[in-house]
Amino acid sequence: MKIAVLGGGITGLVTTHLLVEEGHDVTCLEAADRCGGLCRSEVVDGFVADRAGGHIMFSKDEEVLEFVKRLVDHVGHHTTNRKTFINLKRRYVQYPFENGLADLEPGDTFACLRDYIEMQFARRQGAAEPDDFHSWCLWRFGKGICDLFMHPYNEKIWNVPLNELGVEWVSGRVPDAPMEDILRSALGIRTEGYAHQAIFHYPNEGGFEAMIHGVLRRIPEGVVRTGTPCETLSRDGDGWEVNGEPYDRVVSTIPLQELFKVLPGVPEGVSESFRSLDYTSLMTVFLALDKADAPDHSWVYFPDPADGPQNRITWLSNYAPGNAPEGCSSVMAEVTYYRTPPGSDADVTTQVIEGLSGAGVIDADQVRWSRVWHNEYAYILYRKGLEENLEVVRGYCDDVDIDVIGRFGNYSYFNSDMCIRAAMDLVKESYSARR
Repeated sequence: MKIAVLGGGITGLVTTHLLVEEGHDVTCLEAADRCGGLCRSEVVDGFVADRAGGHIMFSKDEEVLEFVKRLVDHVGHHTTNRKTFINLKRRYVQYPFENGLADLEPGDTFACLRDYIEMQFARRQGAAEPDDFHSWCLWRFGKGICDLFMHPYNEKIWNVPLNELGVEWVSGRVPDAPMEDILRSALGIRTEGYAHQAIFHYPNEGGFEAMIHGVLRRIPEGVVRTGTPCETLSRDGDGWEVNGEPYDRVVSTIPLQELFKVLPGVPEGVSESFRSLDYTSLMTVFLALDKADAPDHSWVYFPDPADGPQNRITWLSNYAPGNAPEGCSSVMAEVTYYRTPPGSDADVTTQVIEGLSGAGVIDADQVRWSRVWHNEYAYILYRKGLEENLEVVRGYCDDVDIDVIGRFGNYSYFNSDMCIRAAMDLVKESYSARR
């Protein structure tokens, strides 16, 4: 079968690799001059940087995890015990927040625990689950945790009013510690949230993009065409023509908004569903530091706007020994925005440095140099009605025989491991000679 795969990010490349293994005639079209999408990295003056914020190699899916490790065999990987925190009032609070209540000021610990218990009783008495994210946070965690962390942090990352967001996406994305863990944490008895991420891995060289190169090494030369966007898509009998070339099937991993631009004859009702799909963008502000005594943290969340525009920083120099020159360290700060950046690259970088300095994380004079990368499609915005619109969009794509998978290709809040699983499942279920 002759198949066109649209998009050369992790989903598209793994799909391409697996389809080639099944004996199909495959062409992967990537609009950018190099593959990788949100998994691209840079190496500048001996510092490794990931262009789309902090990435890690981990998965609850053992098959996927082993696959990922094999992808970076050419460079090897480093294993780390996760140490993640929330920086609040110059205190490092264990993450997830509800697992670190004892790290707060005593008055805040009391307020968070009191309000959490009150909401637990209300839920057990039948308090209905709200349908907007702002109210859902209160229903799940109580006012204390929401005031200190859940509301300000999520306002930073989503950049839209939280009551405009639905709640279908929170399962598996928002940690939900058992009641017993909350009580233990408030008393100073350590508990571990998100245990499946307690140990993670990272390539020894080349940043997260080493995983992309690992897939490319498994794909025959000429199969992947970079600098080649999908400009035209038209029906050709039971198949498709992509950029004028005939194919039996199309697998799309590009954002659904970009697919919509080239899909012919989309009915108006379906078009409205396509146009409703929303997202936030990301600035990654990378700081190369003349700092040898960096904390052994993995990543740190910053809910308070006074600490800078970043919602999270990653100490990437801790992910692998070769990620920074000797005697140096590095921080990647993630600043999300909706449609329009919050300022020029220089202004936002200054705000990040001032915020981290004020929070006691770095000294401004330790910054050797900085760099900014923009990622238009970064996070899916789960506005109310998204699931209904996705059902229309996915149904239409299925009707016209286009497979849509991936984070923005299918509009599923997937990490890279889940994208790989989606590629594996698609090929096995729809394109395998052994099925």
